[in-house]
Amino acid sequence: MRNTIQIIIQSKIPKEFVFDTHSIIDYLIQYHSDIYLSSHQNGWTTEFYHSEISKLIASFEGSIIKRQGECWSRNIHFKFSQNACWLKL
Repeated sequence: MRNTIQIIIQSKIPKEFVFDTHSIIDYLIQYHSDIYLSSHQNGWTTEFYHSEISKLIASFEGSIIKRQGECWSRNIHFKFSQNACWLKL
């Protein structure tokens, strides 16, 4: 999962563009659904799983991304919620 997230950030997001965690999760579901599904653990709620994905994204801070605070965007349940916002370096 971590490697896939790194590839998405490095190859799909243009330099100096801002993106949020929901965007990465949506991209994983749309283009890497097998990895998204296989990384989920039994007993995890969707909210907890997505917080784990957010932590993986955050692990790239300082190398390929920079935190830009929080944003408000639509999640996979089509409800708006707060999530991390990032700048691609």
